[in-house]
Amino acid sequence: MPARIGIYALIVTLAGAAWVIRNSDFYTPGKGAGYALGATGATLMVLLLLYPVRKRVPFMRDWGALKHWFRLHMLAGVIGPVLVLFHSTFHIGSFNAGVAMFSMILVATSGFVGRFLYREIHHGLYGAKANVEELQQILARDFKALEPVLQTMPAVREEIDRFAALVSAKPQGTVHRATHFLSLGARRLAARRRVRRAVAGHKDLTVLLGTIDRTLQEVQRTAQFSTYERLFSIWHAVHIPFLGMLVLTAVVHVVAVHFY
Repeated sequence: MPARIGIYALIVTLAGAAWVIRNSDFYTPGKGAGYALGATGATLMVLLLLYPVRKRVPFMRDWGALKHWFRLHMLAGVIGPVLVLFHSTFHIGSFNAGVAMFSMILVATSGFVGRFLYREIHHGLYGAKANVEELQQILARDFKALEPVLQTMPAVREEIDRFAALVSAKPQGTVHRATHFLSLGARRLAARRRVRRAVAGHKDLTVLLGTIDRTLQEVQRTAQFSTYERLFSIWHAVHIPFLGMLVLTAVVHVVAVHFY
């Protein structure tokens, strides 16, 4: 919780600073602090390329753990665009600057989407890739741990079985499948609330409720895993061209600024 509060405070601070800078003349993009912000941000954006290069170039495979390169990729993908935005003073002065800015925002947004999808098919942000068989084993273990309790709480068993049956449904049609997939999170929270109402009269159930919550999450994750895998594959095929477009437009912008 403290870390989350710190992130929210940082976002509010940056938003306030952006508002002040946009409506003041503290610096200009072309020189001094404004130029330094742009140069640093552009350098970080170039560093984004190191991660995919490290993954694919054979002689770089011994250059440290891949997860550290991934951390650098993510940090550069967040800090770089922020610095470039501050460099621009939140104004677009030319067409080529606008194209470069649009490309940067597109890549940054794509990166946040990719981060979400990545977490859904890996063990944490920097963990190994999961698989369906492994998730099914975890789910079976959780059900086994709950079995003695579920025998004495039929209402809880009913809710868990109902949610498990719900997620295993296979609706027909693209729209129905998409609706079903997107609604599972809300339906899990609804099942969680009903479970809490069902055990409201019992005491000292903190550990049990934690196990039930984890089981419901694993049921949902197992059902959605293959879809997230496909979405991540599609995202990866799109993100790389976006990154190339960003590099190209950034180079054009830098050349235009310095030579024209």
